[in-house]
Order: sequence, then C-alpha cells, then structure tokens
Amino acid sequence: MIMAIEALNKNGYQLPSKDHLTSNEAYSKARIALVKAEQDLGFTATAQPTDLEEKASLIVEGIRNWEETNVHTIHDDGSGFEAAHKYLHGIETIQKSAVLDIAKKAPKGALLHCHLEAMLRPHESLLIDARDQKNLYIQTDAPLVSKGFFDHALPSFQLLAEDPTPIATTNTFSKSYVPGSLMKYSSFLEQFPEGPQKAEDWIASKIVLHAKDAYHAEQTVDGIWSHFMRTFIVLRGLFNYESAYKNHFRRVIWSLARDGIMYVELRISMHYGNYARRDDGTANLDHKEMVQLLADVLCEDLPKMKAEGLQFMGARFIFTAFRSCTKDEMLWCVDDCIALKQAFPDLICGLDMAGPENAGHPLSFFIPELLLFRQKCEDLGLDIPFIFHAGETLDHGGAVDSNLYDAILLGTKRIGHGYSLTKHPLLIQLCKEKKIAVEICPISNEVLGLCPTIKNHPLPVLLSNCVPCSINSDDPGVWKATLSHDFYQILMGSSVMSLVGWRVLIQWSIEYSCMGKQEKVRAEAAFLSQWQQFCHYIIDTYGSKCQRSSLS
Repeated sequence: MIMAIEALNKNGYQLPSKDHLTSNEAYSKARIALVKAEQDLGFTATAQPTDLEEKASLIVEGIRNWEETNVHTIHDDGSGFEAAHKYLHGIETIQKSAVLDIAKKAPKGALLHCHLEAMLRPHESLLIDARDQKNLYIQTDAPLVSKGFFDHALPSFQLLAEDPTPIATTNTFSKSYVPGSLMKYSSFLEQFPEGPQKAEDWIASKIVLHAKDAYHAEQTVDGIWSHFMRTFIVLRGLFNYESAYKNHFRRVIWSLARDGIMYVELRISMHYGNYARRDDGTANLDHKEMVQLLADVLCEDLPKMKAEGLQFMGARFIFTAFRSCTKDEMLWCVDDCIALKQAFPDLICGLDMAGPENAGHPLSFFIPELLLFRQKCEDLGLDIPFIFHAGETLDHGGAVDSNLYDAILLGTKRIGHGYSLTKHPLLIQLCKEKKIAVEICPISNEVLGLCPTIKNHPLPVLLSNCVPCSINSDDPGVWKATLSHDFYQILMGSSVMSLVGWRVLIQWSIEYSCMGKQEKVRAEAAFLSQWQQFCHYIIDTYGSKCQRSSLS
C-alpha cells in the first residue's frame, strides 16, 4: 500500500480533502481525476495508440459488448454461457464468436510457454502417424470387455523391434487378457468395436479433457491434475518415436504460423531416461539426435513457410526435466543440457523443471545442482537462463508456493504461470525491477482448477501493477484450443483488456523472449507492420457492420 501511494504521488496525484468535496460537481471532478490517475499507472498508459488503432479498438469493444449481451445470455432457468466462463462448457458458443475470428487474425508475436507433445489434438497429429507404424503396440490396464472398462481403462504405447507371438492374453478384447500385455496396434484398430475410427476416438478421449472431467461437482484441483497427468501416459508412447517426433513438430510449427505466431520457445521433455525410439524399434535416439530431428524440420520448412507468406521466424527449445527426478538424475540433466547447448547453440535457450508442483520436489530440493549448473555455464561461457515454472498453485506460504522465492533468487528469466504471484507484493516489485516476465496461461489455469473462470484470473492484477506478462497456450491440444482462444478469453474476461492491451502483451512477448537483440528488432518491426494491417482488416471487415448494428 505504501508503494502504491508513493507511485501515485510520483504521478502528481493528491487525494483531495473532504473540505474540497462540498458539491456534486466537485465530487464528480475529483472522482474523474482519481480514476485517471490510476489509469495513468496502468500497463497501457504509455502505449500511445494511433488513430487507426483507436478506431479498430472501438470496433472490437463494440463487438465484445454486443456479444456479451446477445450471445452470452443467461436465461431465467440458468442455462446459457456467460462470457469467459468455464472454457470447456463454452467451446461451441466461442467457435461462433466474431471476437474469436478477430483473435485468429491477430498477429501474436512470440509464444513463450507451451509443451511440445501436447500442442495439437491427437486426431490432428499423433494418431495419423500411429496408423502406419507397423512396430507400434498398445497395452491397457484392464481388458476391454465391458462399458465400464472402456470408460476407465488407460492405454499406453510402445515401439518394438520384433513381433511377439500373439496369444489370447495379449488380445485386450479378450476376457483372458492380462493387463499390461502388448497387442499390435494395427490389430487393435481392426478388432475395435465399430472399427478404426471409433478406436482412434476412444484413444483421443483419454488425451483430451472434457467438461465432465474438469467441472463435475466433486472434482478437486488435485483430482483434475491427476486426470491431466494421465493424458501424458497416453501421449508419450504415441509421440516418442522417430517419425512421430519429427512429423508432430512439423505440424506444430505450421499450426502456430497459421495462428499468427512468429516465434516459439517450446519446452521439450529431456529428462533422464526419456528417449524417442527409432522407427524400426531397434534402439533409442539420444537427445542430440532428437534435437537434430527438430533442427532438420526447421531447416526444411522455414523456407516453405516464407514462400507461403507466413511470418514465422523460428523456434527455440527449453530443456525440461521432471520435478520428480532424483538429485543424481538432475545432475545428469545438468550435463545433458550443457552438451545440447554446445551442440545446438542457437536452439537450446533455457532450463526448466515441469510437472505438478505439489507432487514433485520444490526447487529448493535442487539448489546445489542448480547452482552447479549455473557455475558450469559461467565457466564455459554459455548463456542458458533458468526459465522456471513457479507459483502454479493455490497454495500460499507453503513449500509449493515457495518456488517463487527460489525461482527469483536463482535469477529466472521468466516465471511460468506465476498464478500465486499476486499474493507476494515484494516479489511483484522484484519482477518489475528485474524485468522478470510472467508466462500467463489463462485457459490452462481455468481448466486445471486454479480459477473458477477467467474473470477470477490474477492477470488483471499483475497488469495493473505493470508486471510484464505474455499470453500462452501451455497444452492446448488437451483442451482443444489455440493461442487465439487464450487471447479471446482474456479480452472477454476483463474490462481492462482491449485491443491496445493485446498489442502491449504481444510486444512484451517479443521483448522477453530469448531472441537476440537484432532478432528482436526485426521481430518488432515485422509485428508492427502486421498489426497495422490487422487494424485495417478490423475496420474494413467490421466497421460498417458495427454501424448498421449500432455496435459501435
């Protein structure tokens, strides 16, 4: 509170005494001055919108207001979908939104927080490759012989070099099936009730979260997280072999480029023991070979994207270990990350630890290993910043919440999620002073139970305190979203958000990325050019419609 008052005083504002508020007119003027003084401290105060941007912004505001009244209607019986309410309940309504169409057209700068394996819906990527993989095998933790088992059984996948002799105990549709036994995936598709398409739908249902999973009356934060982590058991077996690994990454970057993203920093799982298999199943690829696959895709596809007129500049990777690993495994990850940086100096851009914060070790558990990593990087002249997940929790003051302290003390470049940061006034101030950006993941935080709706998200509080933030999609394939949906939700969910607010957040995403200075200059220039075209698009497409509908 003291810092806030000092900031106001620096801004030249003084609270009038009650002796000056003796009439309605005086009070009204004083109120206008107070509101303006606070707005002048906001994150868009220095944004200096152009006339073009202001005109486009008014049009978007009019469309938003119209949709809030006419589309997001709550009826007397309680039915309907409130704007920016529970995302999974509102997907069908959101898909019809003009605001979403505008978000899809928006250039979005840099995507700084997302996980490679969960970027796309399974039908759009991993299940496509699985159809033709002759060495892929499936196992389930129960025989698929009744509706209950179909509903609750969890599949997983492995790639094998040789074809084991099929017997009754390896047919998951047999009552004699031994859970965990391997069945050839091609046979699974053929024998699945109602055919291969239904088989893929069933597998996809174990990956994609639905409203009934996230929002049922007895669901808890731990419960939805447990369900969420089960999806990765299915995903990783479909993802961790050579052709799928490469093809999935290729589809990801094309999807991002078409969603208006010009650059991405992907978290890739490089923890101890995590390898992709060769397609023939005979051996594992090591981590250098895995990153080389991704490098090859960039080399092959960036020119093709440019030829199509897409403004995608490239990708970098954040080496991601698991919080559940041991100290010895973390030491191995330290050396592996350094080796990858030396082999791919332009691709490896940071180190992180992922996984549920309340289930794995806190950052404090790994302080000796992390300090050693930093010292080794300094000795070798390597720039590999920490970019830590921290504060993705409802906890306050406990071991999980304390990751924020350690992340900042360790010099993290950015904070992934930072959901509980608003409970820490000093840490907020340090983020501003040390220029530590927060990677906000709105839909992820809502679907995974941290906030009941986007309207309860702490993003507006962080922005009101001018903490630099970027908007991110996290694991969008799991909840059938894109980054456009996150931009849609923050606009519909907060009255302080606007088209100008979008622009500032996007510019921050470029500024706080791991791109080099000259790359950032080029990216900023390219973005501002795209943004001007985007504003023209809004005016040309929706301006006359708004006038006819009295939306503006």
